[in-house]
Amino acid sequence: MGFIEIDPKLQQSEAVADFFSSLIQNERSVLPKLNLFKILAGRIRPGLDADAISTSIISRFKEAGIPTGPLGEGTPNAMEELVKIIMEELVDAIQNEMRIDVAVDQGMQVISQGASAAGPVVSQGQNPLPHSAIGIPR
Repeated sequence: MGFIEIDPKLQQSEAVADFFSSLIQNERSVLPKLNLFKILAGRIRPGLDADAISTSIISRFKEAGIPTGPLGEGTPNAMEELVKIIMEELVDAIQNEMRIDVAVDQGMQVISQGASAAGPVVSQGQNPLPHSAIGIPR
């Protein structure tokens, strides 16, 4: 038993947790769907870089009150090292283990144009087999 009695009116941790939980659920922003041009432009994206992500996260430590750089007596900052390890593992898993399955429905319309000795040729048809596609995970 402590020296100071606990005031039951101050036991509000559950209410505070519920409040923050509702904020997170209600303020969750939904990403807009990518249009066809943005998906095709995905080929020029630079890709993931664990060092760049780690540096970005570490630069925001001050927002959470976490010290950056070497600690007292030159001790390495364990939080910075942890962030680097997590980002390296996450990027490695995404780049080497992640899988995206893309399927194009059978019956996709195909329109083609060309020319022959007899003149212009226009054709229409359907694609009977699946084929490759570009996908961007988000």
